[in-house]
Amino acid sequence: MKIVTYNVNGLRPRISQFGSLLKFLSSLDADIICVQETKLSRHELTADVVMADGYESFFSCTRTNSKGRVGYSGVATFCRVKSAFSSTEVALPIAAEEGFTGLLEKSGGFGTGKDEIPVKAEGLEEFAKDELLKVDSEGRCIITDHGHFVLFNIYGPRADSEDTERIQFKHTFFQILQKRWETLQQQGRRIFVVGDLNIAPAAIDRCDAGPDFEKNEFRRWFRSMLVECGGPFFDVFRAKHPDRREAYTCWSSSTGAEEFNYGSRIDHILSSGSCLHQDHCLQDRIFVTCHVKECDILTQFKRWKPGNKPRWKGGRSIKLEGSDHAPVFMSLMDIPDVAQHSTPSLSARYVPTVHGFQQTIASVLMKRQKAEQVKTFEVSSSFSDENITTRSKQNQRLAQ
Repeated sequence: MKIVTYNVNGLRPRISQFGSLLKFLSSLDADIICVQETKLSRHELTADVVMADGYESFFSCTRTNSKGRVGYSGVATFCRVKSAFSSTEVALPIAAEEGFTGLLEKSGGFGTGKDEIPVKAEGLEEFAKDELLKVDSEGRCIITDHGHFVLFNIYGPRADSEDTERIQFKHTFFQILQKRWETLQQQGRRIFVVGDLNIAPAAIDRCDAGPDFEKNEFRRWFRSMLVECGGPFFDVFRAKHPDRREAYTCWSSSTGAEEFNYGSRIDHILSSGSCLHQDHCLQDRIFVTCHVKECDILTQFKRWKPGNKPRWKGGRSIKLEGSDHAPVFMSLMDIPDVAQHSTPSLSARYVPTVHGFQQTIASVLMKRQKAEQVKTFEVSSSFSDENITTRSKQNQRLAQ
């Protein structure tokens, strides 16, 4: 089984780059593909961006227009399955939830098999409803329950050092997420957190880390979540490659930094929980040790490639096609099937714009316009020369 996370910097441009959604997903060759920064609003979820043969998809879109954030951020999880109904495949979730507060849409109820009325998620009682809705309004999380593990697809907020409002937003965002994780961990659930968290955890993960780099409050929080600092999560990439340097996943899109690998590692896969083996397991019963075969960066998706014209020799005007991030993958082994189930109702196949139940204002107006044109044609036809001549002859017969 293979899981990929990828900040696509706009899903439509990536679909256009590869020719279709199916070709784009196939290029990543994974069972679960988590993408961030889709830049799609709810009404833009049409079949060409959500439906591909052999995949089920789950989307979260921005629900706010604050500070021009319409169509901003957004995440989506694509699951490659043989059947969306009566399936035992782990890739097909048994439940799904938009957001992470419990106040947005959810289906399956994480084991109940039923759709639920949105209520505060367990463990978040201390937060006000308005506060929860605010952090959950930017389309930054999709949760899918795959039976053996719960998968969080996250697009972490960015906050400039001078922007106190966004710093507070980012702080609250991760504080609430942590509470949600802790509740699931107390229930004995295994958790994967994947996505662009917008945090490079250590100096080794940033090309220009200065002396105060690791004093950043979000970096300190991130490291507090890791096993080596007493937390519950493994940074899976570092668990497999503890000393690898210059292993970056994001590069500035305006400076040509990819050419010199001048970047940072902010796209992550985190794992928490025990292995799936029985008590006779000879390992240390840690999921990463027993089930993770490999985790690495798919550098072939970088925009700048050897052979491109160097920027200092006239290549500065050449637009690089692709995202400013590279995907990260994790391959798993010895993952058994789960109980028979069908795709949750949160699947994008049931979105009205995809399912065919919703008409846009434009389409309604076009239909009205066509109807009026038909009526006009019928009226004008009744007064055509041929009809006038025919009626004249009929009137003459009646007069005789």
